[in-house]
Amino acid sequence: MKRILRKIVKYSVIGLAAVFLASIGIDAADHRGAFSQSIVGKLIFQEDDQRCSSDMVFVPTESGGFCIDKYENSPNGKCQNRKVFSQADTRSNLDYSDCFPVSEKGAEPWRFISQTQAISACAKAGKRLPTAEEWFLASQGTPDLERNWDKNDCQVGNNWDNQPGFSGSGENCVSSYGAYDMIGNVWEWVKGEAEDGMHEGRRLPDSGYVASADSKGIPIEANKENADPNFNEDYFWIKSGGIRGMARGGYWENKADAGLYSLYLVSPPSFAGTGIGFRCAK
Repeated sequence: MKRILRKIVKYSVIGLAAVFLASIGIDAADHRGAFSQSIVGKLIFQEDDQRCSSDMVFVPTESGGFCIDKYENSPNGKCQNRKVFSQADTRSNLDYSDCFPVSEKGAEPWRFISQTQAISACAKAGKRLPTAEEWFLASQGTPDLERNWDKNDCQVGNNWDNQPGFSGSGENCVSSYGAYDMIGNVWEWVKGEAEDGMHEGRRLPDSGYVASADSKGIPIEANKENADPNFNEDYFWIKSGGIRGMARGGYWENKADAGLYSLYLVSPPSFAGTGIGFRCAK
């Protein structure tokens, strides 16, 4: 009897092991190219959000995912200018070795910074400027309201107490991944540009309401007259001549024109203005 029980236990263990290994194999095949998302990968890397520092959120992708700052960036406590009022303030900050951008709730966004300077600032923090596609992916799930904004929503109609507002002021203005203020408050520089109206070998449409977009959220059709509710009445701005830096999301008074699909390709990469900031990725 004991011999029979031992055999039953033995073959049960073998059977369970076979099922487990088969499950691991199937899971690995399903996550080909994204090992970190597989069962074994998660055991090695722990939970998704533990791969990002506490000031960032994790965004999964087919290639494994990335981290992006939870809030629009502001100067850290060691910067000479915690509140930036001009590009000269930005230059002073970037020249100071201990000054770098941080992602923290309740801070005023770092503005008057060019796209080129935002790239340098992110590098000082050991990060980088997100691509247009990364920004678009991270923004998904943010409520892109067309009207009736209040203090808990994204700031696109001067609906917060301050313009720009302090990061994280709108408790409803958060993406599915936990990133705040990706719509409104300030435009956000991303890594990307257009040259003479072309982006990645494709002719971009003229300025207008977004009528169609690719999987990266880049408009491929625009309508000058009619806002499209399928794209949340978001607007696309572009100047076709020269090199134009790319910013996304809109700012505090764009109203329905701001949103997930809103894209600004008007200013050169050297432009630094009152309504444009940034956040970093890694």
